[in-house]
Amino acid sequence: MHERRWIKAEELAPKAHAKRCVILLMEAAISVTAAITAVVNGIQGDPENRLFTCVCTAVFMWVPHVIERAAKHRFSVSQHAAYIIMLTGSALIGSAFNVFNKVDWYDCAMHFLSGYVMMIFIIIPFAGKLDKAEEGGRSERKSGLATVLVLFLCSLGTAAVWEIMEFTVDLLARQSSQGHVPPEVIAMLEEQGITGIRAAWEGMKYVSVLDTDLDMLCHTGGTLVFCLHYIIHLLTGHEVPHIRYIRQGYERGGRAGSGGGKGIRGRKRGVALRPRNIGWRRAPSGARLALPPKRVLRADISIYLKNLLSFNRIMLQ
Repeated sequence: MHERRWIKAEELAPKAHAKRCVILLMEAAISVTAAITAVVNGIQGDPENRLFTCVCTAVFMWVPHVIERAAKHRFSVSQHAAYIIMLTGSALIGSAFNVFNKVDWYDCAMHFLSGYVMMIFIIIPFAGKLDKAEEGGRSERKSGLATVLVLFLCSLGTAAVWEIMEFTVDLLARQSSQGHVPPEVIAMLEEQGITGIRAAWEGMKYVSVLDTDLDMLCHTGGTLVFCLHYIIHLLTGHEVPHIRYIRQGYERGGRAGSGGGKGIRGRKRGVALRPRNIGWRRAPSGARLALPPKRVLRADISIYLKNLLSFNRIMLQ
């Protein structure tokens, strides 16, 4: 495995550096907004119980940067954007600004979106198998359907973990992620002298499971749409535009010792860019037709996939 080192910002190409500056400013703005909202809620006595969510949003916005430093890997701009959309839409707009309780359909929409966006990250560990399926013939592509099924089940697993986290936060931090305890139940518990975690536990027995059911169903719907898009790409060989950007999301500006690529200034190092199998499409006879050189020189998708798998192995060590 190639040695990895952190690529400094000044070593990035101007375009890549500009994109990262925009992403950084967006993350900083969202984090500061969440922090200010937390202070305002704290001063007002936290009437809607949103202080905890605001603090978590301000902190969690920087998690990708911590992972980048620890793994010596730069997430792509598209991956940062996906994370920003998920965290801002759910934690900040939905929970901190209480839109979940004001707009009935917003919670379902965010869970549908999260079901799709989570697949952008879940696909990384399976890059090697999917690479082989795409590089092979029709029979190999059909075998890739089993991998897509595993991706689908992994996404459902993340939805289950999320619901467990909501339950835990509601229990320990007295939040209302899975629904509000009826006022009469709260009054009854207070009359009986039940307080603290026990009161939260007893109160949650009266919360409907409809919210959890709808969250899981909407997440499943978003995941199915992603799987459908990828199956179309896998079986036909035709590029679904956003799937291509997802699969090429590993930005080589975060690696060292295995090629500089477009993301780093100066001479390309290590692995050369190869036009093999890049963006090909099948002719009626089954032959592969090369596309214009400008697109061919973008990168070899097989190199991207191999390094995606390499990154995942490092993360699991």
